[in-house]
Amino acid sequence: MLSTVKSAALIGIEAIDITVEVDATPGLPVEIIVGLPDAVVKESKNRIKSAIKNSGFNYPAKVYTINLAPADIKKEGPLLDLPIATGILQSTGQISEPRESTLVVGELSLNGEIKSIRGILSICHMAAKKGLSRIILPADNINEASLIDDIILIPIRHLSDLTIILDDQYTPPQVERRVFSMGGTFLDFMDVKGQLGAKRALEIAAAGRHNILFLGPPGTGKTMLLKRLPYVLPDLSKDEAIETYKITSITNKVSGRTPTLTRPFRSPHHSISYAGMAGGGTCPQPGELSLAHNGILFLDELPEFSRNVIDVLRQPLEERKIQISRANFNIEYPANFMLAAAMNSCPCGYYNDAFIHCQCPSQMVRKYWKKISGPILDRIDLIIEIPRLKTTEFFESTSSEQQKYATAAMKSRVLAATDRQHSRFSSPISNAEMTPKMVQTLCKITPDIQEFLKNIIDRGLLTGRSYDKLLKVSRTIADLEQKDDITLNHIAEAVQYRKPEKLISPT
Repeated sequence: MLSTVKSAALIGIEAIDITVEVDATPGLPVEIIVGLPDAVVKESKNRIKSAIKNSGFNYPAKVYTINLAPADIKKEGPLLDLPIATGILQSTGQISEPRESTLVVGELSLNGEIKSIRGILSICHMAAKKGLSRIILPADNINEASLIDDIILIPIRHLSDLTIILDDQYTPPQVERRVFSMGGTFLDFMDVKGQLGAKRALEIAAAGRHNILFLGPPGTGKTMLLKRLPYVLPDLSKDEAIETYKITSITNKVSGRTPTLTRPFRSPHHSISYAGMAGGGTCPQPGELSLAHNGILFLDELPEFSRNVIDVLRQPLEERKIQISRANFNIEYPANFMLAAAMNSCPCGYYNDAFIHCQCPSQMVRKYWKKISGPILDRIDLIIEIPRLKTTEFFESTSSEQQKYATAAMKSRVLAATDRQHSRFSSPISNAEMTPKMVQTLCKITPDIQEFLKNIIDRGLLTGRSYDKLLKVSRTIADLEQKDDITLNHIAEAVQYRKPEKLISPT
């Protein structure tokens, strides 16, 4: 007897629909799984056999041919245990056939219990888009799955529960739908003394989602400032939140967490490996670049990261995605993040400091900077020197200028600038994502601006890429001021946020 069960498989962060066909015929007992199964799927026949027997069902001695269609896509992981077991039980006449619009996923233990799986958010999202009405899934995944609307969730804890669940008279329980919260406490920029120029730069970076790098001696507040950046960014939309949590779902890092609309903030240690940053591995997993999707990737002490880890940023910073190609797989992960980095100007941290003499030989300083390639620096929109605090800034009371850069006030201005961008582009993209053609159309410059920029270009301070980035930053400054046109003042301020030549080229 032939049975058919709808299921799913994961490719990258996306789920695809899989049809599990089971044919049970008389013959010497054997289970044959075809359709590009990996080792975990091949081993499932042993788990399934024990689970069926320990759940009060019979396991007739037959030839079981199990086809996973489409046959040209590799199937990985234990999520196909439950649909295969369902197909075997149905083909042997022990349970009813699942409804045509029902999808089944789950991992089996030897005693028949259903264990949670990774990627359930992607699977439920795919099922809802495909128009499937029900999904039978592990009960431990129900909280995560309940973030997706428009599909009936049927939690299952044991294989024996299938007899009840597949009965025509069965009414699924009402599942309380979870919603994304607005986030809890936030870090306030008022906690950071002084540094009004840095806070202004962060407001511009947040408004246009521009990449930013802070330079300066130790203790000036670089890390404190950048850790507060997520709280002035616009909240995630629901579509962005689902896309973001799909990435953490396939890594099993979302279980038990309260889903919020606060943008991700990833801060990997500088000892991270290439694979940890980019993703990949024997069983491919997204790296920090993808876990920061729709949020911020914060790299503290940037030159302490290995050169190949820093250079892996090149493609994602341009294309907003990362392609991982290996001998046996080719996977694309989203990586639309905002890069925020901090570093000292030399190994000891005091190069060009007005008070403490730098102890580093010039050769060591040059070697320190060579860890960061020119193409990477060219992809950073704002490079800011963070000075040492003045004595008066340690003791001064809160002024109106400082209150202007409280987190709540900054976020209000950022939201207003973001709304202007969305209205201009008729889509939820930022100034940093403008294509060259959009820059040419939307960043018109007057003759006086053109003359000003010629002087900068003649000095070799701008490349073709950094010229575009300069115009994008200028466009964001104009948006913060609610201006339709870019003026010379906007361009002049944007120029101040390019790399300081004395720090990039130490002598």
